[in-house]
Amino acid sequence: MYLVRCEPAGRELIVSHDCPASRFGRTCRHIHEAVAAYERWQWWEPKKRIVPVQKRIALQPEWDQVQLTPSPEDILRAVVQNAS
Repeated sequence: MYLVRCEPAGRELIVSHDCPASRFGRTCRHIHEAVAAYERWQWWEPKKRIVPVQKRIALQPEWDQVQLTPSPEDILRAVVQNAS
């Protein structure tokens, strides 16, 4: 399992993550998905400059899980799938 930590720092979003792609200096889907989730969660904030940092993240017991509301695309997909 690869964890990604998004941490706001002024106009930047520090994205810490470690996986084989990040070790070779490539952006991976984990980072894209984490940034998209952060932006959905903090939708009112202006866009931040993404600063990737290669760092192994260990889950901490004091962290809170963030519940995201479904995106409009997810809602539409559920309606279409359940329509009969």
